[in-house]
Amino acid sequence: MKTATMGLRGVGRFVWVLGALSLGLLGTGCTQECVDPFDCVTQNGTPPRGREYVCEDNRCVERDVPDAGSEPTDGGNEPTDGGNEPTDAGTDAGVACADLPHDAKLGTLQLQTGYAAAESAALPEGISAVTALQSGTDFKLYGLNGIDNSIYELGTWPNVVASTTPLQPVIPEADRGSGTFLSGFLANDGTRLLAGYTKSGPIENIPGSVLVYDTASPDKSAHVSANGNFSAVGVSGAFLFSGQGVQGSSEGGSGIYALKTASAPFQGVKLATFPVAAPSSGYTAATSQEIAVLGYSVPSPSGPFDPYINHLLAVAPATYTPALSGGTTLALTAENAPEIYAGSDLFAVAGFGQGVALHRAHFDESYKTITNDVSRIELTTGIDPKTVIKGELSPVLTTQNTCTNVVLMAPQGTNLLVGVTDKNGSRLVLLQKQ
Repeated sequence: MKTATMGLRGVGRFVWVLGALSLGLLGTGCTQECVDPFDCVTQNGTPPRGREYVCEDNRCVERDVPDAGSEPTDGGNEPTDGGNEPTDAGTDAGVACADLPHDAKLGTLQLQTGYAAAESAALPEGISAVTALQSGTDFKLYGLNGIDNSIYELGTWPNVVASTTPLQPVIPEADRGSGTFLSGFLANDGTRLLAGYTKSGPIENIPGSVLVYDTASPDKSAHVSANGNFSAVGVSGAFLFSGQGVQGSSEGGSGIYALKTASAPFQGVKLATFPVAAPSSGYTAATSQEIAVLGYSVPSPSGPFDPYINHLLAVAPATYTPALSGGTTLALTAENAPEIYAGSDLFAVAGFGQGVALHRAHFDESYKTITNDVSRIELTTGIDPKTVIKGELSPVLTTQNTCTNVVLMAPQGTNLLVGVTDKNGSRLVLLQKQ
């Protein structure tokens, strides 16, 4: 594609995170803000009801939707031209969302056998990603605010209270501007938090940095150069992220990079490459046993509405730890990193106990994320600790309408925090595997 100026948020316009971030490191390296409304949504998120983005002279402009007053008041973002989709965001029977019963926690999402919904709490406005640090039996939550691009304390679960004072901006003042883009992830390694951003630049090497925020010693927090950073996960002693480079490593190109945090200054290495030529960026996650799930995307031959396929590979700690400690680059193959999922419907991945949860979704014609389901894949190691055994894909949350949608996922110990939104607002719900 053509959106080098939008960093990681411009390429794979249909392969997004949290409904507002897209994958990919492909493009021509030109310096335009947009060529169509998809690019504007990747930068700014879904526009307010009754408004839309247009791309004029390669710049994003927000306008009133033509004839917006004729749209249904209970689901104006839903498709109006697809006979297979309800026009009122209700059920197939045409019942409006406002008239459907909503569970206090999960709304109209349906919890499947083998899982339970525990506590829930309101999701503070503007929070687009969360991470949970364990302290004894408690979990302290932190949030990434996509409005002011800062990290906030959110209290101890389930007593979520949005702080009014940011801990630290992710983007330093010198880099703020229309050509800088928040990457949208928030990860932790047990003590430190990691968030990132990218800047306008050549698509083959998009400039960017990550903020390593030390919750125990904030004065030790630091920004580290990390080109093309898109997604990240914390494991023992390191952060692993999908990107194009990291400070301290002479290697570049799309792949998985590691930032080792055991000592200061932090040491960066290129950890792994993928078994395809010119892969685009992908998702990263880890199970509670630290099996790493490392992803990439490639163009799809199916057409303009599904242009990217996401691939997820599972890598055992016994495979990636020697490469991490030795500072060498691991070539991922079908033998040492079996593929556990591939599809164009993947919107987020998060650790969920001894497995990972997948948010599978699609877009309506106004680029709003519509949840298909949340499913889980169990991952274990075999007798050979380098062997990963993949379980069946099993549903966790399903839906029969478009009234309640998932907006984020994050591990909390062996459980999963899911952010949902519907007519009753946005909230976090703790899911447990029984």
